[in-house]
Amino acid sequence: MMRGAFVRLLLAGLLGGAPAAGAQERIQIEVESGSGRGYQVAVQSFLPRRGGFTHSEPFHSALVEGLNFSGALEVVDEAAFLEPRQTASLRGRIDCANWRGIGADGLVQGMLEVRGRELVATYRVWDTVRCRLQGSVTESRRALRERELLARSIADEIVRRFTGKRGVSSTQIAFVSDGDGQGNKEIYLMEADGGNKRAVTGNGSINLFPSWAPDGRSLVYTSFKSGRSDIWKIYRGSIPGHPLLAERAEKFRAVFDARSGRLGLVMSRGGNTDLYSVDASGAGLERLTGSRSIETSPSFSPDGRRMAFVSDRGGAPQVYLKDLGTGEERRLTFRGGYNSSPAWSPTGEWIAYTARTSGGFDLYLIDPDTGFTTPLVVHPRSDEAPSWSPDGRKIAFSSTRRGRQEIYRIDVDGRNLVRMTARFGNSSHPAWSGFLE
Repeated sequence: MMRGAFVRLLLAGLLGGAPAAGAQERIQIEVESGSGRGYQVAVQSFLPRRGGFTHSEPFHSALVEGLNFSGALEVVDEAAFLEPRQTASLRGRIDCANWRGIGADGLVQGMLEVRGRELVATYRVWDTVRCRLQGSVTESRRALRERELLARSIADEIVRRFTGKRGVSSTQIAFVSDGDGQGNKEIYLMEADGGNKRAVTGNGSINLFPSWAPDGRSLVYTSFKSGRSDIWKIYRGSIPGHPLLAERAEKFRAVFDARSGRLGLVMSRGGNTDLYSVDASGAGLERLTGSRSIETSPSFSPDGRRMAFVSDRGGAPQVYLKDLGTGEERRLTFRGGYNSSPAWSPTGEWIAYTARTSGGFDLYLIDPDTGFTTPLVVHPRSDEAPSWSPDGRKIAFSSTRRGRQEIYRIDVDGRNLVRMTARFGNSSHPAWSGFLE
């Protein structure tokens, strides 16, 4: 491949653009929004004791917001309660008929208190339909400064008790933005609901493609701050960041394999861009692809046995799959002339990807085994760079539907589209964390 084509393809992925589509590549698609009623859950305010009073109201608000965020549970309006709005006791039975009478399928009760420098929440969850406890009385604690995180973590556990799958309101999303107004692209973090945005880099250069370690304690990202494209690793807390690999070859992107903790690495050696595997420490470099085409955008299956990636070996970017055990590779996408940015779902059943259409770019889902394809997000402007929530229920992505690039999220059934970075510069390349402990 000529050097010019290499640069166009690579910069399309790095800077969020791509060549315009031709009329012959027009794809006719439409989306139908899903519907359905989630579990209706009543939430009594937690009884404040031993200093818990000052934390009670903001804790309650964060708990309710976390439950509603799941999309699987809906919190019943307190104005409908036939019982007190605040928990009286965590002992004895409740009047299930009164809670069922207002349409509540479940009830959350609790107590909140301060113990030293920690906020401690003790709670229980009732199934009011069958009038029985959902598990035992549970105690959870966090530092006082992590009050909202404590509430969201409890909300996620309550979601698990009702649905069998943990909620994600206590997770975070890393993304790229020029939100400082200076035109630099820095790495930012925000909560899963879009709140508490803060920068985690500030080097005044171009920083791209954040990817979370499986334990959520570190991130890798691409940066040009050293004068060339390199991969850097940063940690939570006071540990300083550092380059992942010492060698001078250009490295364009790295993503974690959630199963093994190794990384898939896009690196150029001898003028050829291929995929490599490397330990999180930067050791054990192993080449995964060796064709003369350009391979980019690695994404691992949840079991770590396969990897989706993008290659132009057929003349234009398409999504391929590689069996990491046998080395076998096969093309996955055939519809459309430009498909990129694969993201394997945590459940393994779907790969989300970006497809070029006549209007720009849209998001699709494809079954990695059968190739069955269905549209997820369709809009006259461009939607790109999908990233899954760790429960597989939601996807974050970047969109230009309001002119500049912004981060949105949507339920995987097409409901509940939310803009997350309003009035925050140009924002792109979201990376949803796993469950943070």
